[in-house]
Amino acid sequence: MRRKLLAILLGAGLVALPAHLAAQNWDDDQDRPRGEPSHFAINLTIKGYGLSIGNSESVNGLRLNWRDAGLRQVNGLNFTIWKPAEPLSGAVNGVALGVLGPGAETINGLAVGLGGVVTHRLMRGIAIAGFGVVSEHDVHALALAGLGVVANRDFRGVGISGLGVVANGDFKGIGISGLGVVANRDLSGLSIAGLGAVANRDLSGISVAGLGVVANGNLTGFAVSGLGTVANGNMTGVAIGGAGAVTNGYFKGIGIGGVGMVANQGITGIAIGGVGVASDGRLKGGAIAGYMVRIREIEGLSLAVVRMKTNALTGVSVAGLNQVRRTQVGLTIGLINYARELHGAQVGVINIAGNNRWPWRVLPVLNLHLARRAAEEEGPR
Repeated sequence: MRRKLLAILLGAGLVALPAHLAAQNWDDDQDRPRGEPSHFAINLTIKGYGLSIGNSESVNGLRLNWRDAGLRQVNGLNFTIWKPAEPLSGAVNGVALGVLGPGAETINGLAVGLGGVVTHRLMRGIAIAGFGVVSEHDVHALALAGLGVVANRDFRGVGISGLGVVANGDFKGIGISGLGVVANRDLSGLSIAGLGAVANRDLSGISVAGLGVVANGNLTGFAVSGLGTVANGNMTGVAIGGAGAVTNGYFKGIGIGGVGMVANQGITGIAIGGVGVASDGRLKGGAIAGYMVRIREIEGLSLAVVRMKTNALTGVSVAGLNQVRRTQVGLTIGLINYARELHGAQVGVINIAGNNRWPWRVLPVLNLHLARRAAEEEGPR
């Protein structure tokens, strides 16, 4: 008899228990507007804290759901099986786990998905995905993905992926990718890519790429590439390219190109080219080339196996053929040395000084012109 009474009381208690749990209910969806997502869920919660099973709008604690739709907020752990419905909504503050992939308007914390991690506005924290981490706005996180990490606006943090790390805005941080690290605006930090590191505006920091490092604006820092290191603006720092280091602007630093080093507007520093070094501007420093140095004006040292060609030389040049089309101030050493106007010395087999009188204009071994230049000639060219 006592056992039967105890069973009856226990059963009554279990039946009555939901009445004491403020949110333990089946969400009523009968009055929801047509087109609105169903928020059917079993909530085992007290004042919003506890366990929610289903598509509840919000919970503080643990939420288990097949597919998120119309989410408002989860503070705690949100676990889903299928991808979220569009449009993405709500925020997950804590941990977002998904079999196919978690998604929300904003995720703050840790997000892990076998498929992908997707946010509409912001991913902040740590995101790990089998395929991709994608945000329609910003990513401020450590993002690891098998295929790609994509921020439709700015990326700040660490992005590591098998294929690409891409920011449609600015990229600031560390990007490591099997193919490319790309920013549609500025790229700054550390970039390591199997193919290319590319910035549509300025690139700064350390960039290493199997194929190319490219900045459509200025390039500043240390850049190494298997094929070409290229800047459409100015280049400052150390630039190394397996084929070439090229800037459409001014170069300042150390530039090394397996084939050539080219700076259209001028060079300050050291430029080394396996075949040639070229500039339509002025060199202030040193140039070394396996074949030819061709620079409009040289102030410093030029070393070329075959030929040096310049309008004006102030310094020293060593080459098979030294060709100074206007004024030489200093020393040239080579098989053939030519200067239309010599103020210094030529050492070689044939030495031609256009401003010397005959028979001193063309001499073997050594030619000199040590007279002082006219004052107007010593001014700026």
